Amino acid sequence: MTAPPAALFRRWVHVREEDAAGVRVFRPADRPLPPARGRDGLEFRAGGIFAYLRPGPTDAPVAVVGRWSTPARDRIALTYPPDARAGDAPTGYEIVELTPDLLRLRPV
Repeated sequence: MTAPPAALFRRWVHVREEDAAGVRVFRPADRPLPPARGRDGLEFRAGGIFAYLRPGPTDAPVAVVGRWSTPARDRIALTYPPDARAGDAPTGYEIVELTPDLLRLRPV
């Protein structure tokens, strides 16, 4: 397992209007975003913990907490507790681009 870049460890919000060619675009949660209802997101924490954030009944995020691993430098594998995976929650990503202000992921 390889260590992911340090810039990954934060809360990211999906900016779906910027998605293209099967690549999902995420921006830091603490940055201004265009208005949208019910954005999903991801939060990666050191130690292999992540949260998949999806809109709840009042559009406030609801977290599904799981574990991440990096089988390769540009890959993130996600695992969820039994019966906790949220419908369309991904099980892995290819990191297409990662900067302090942008995370582009391709689901795998």
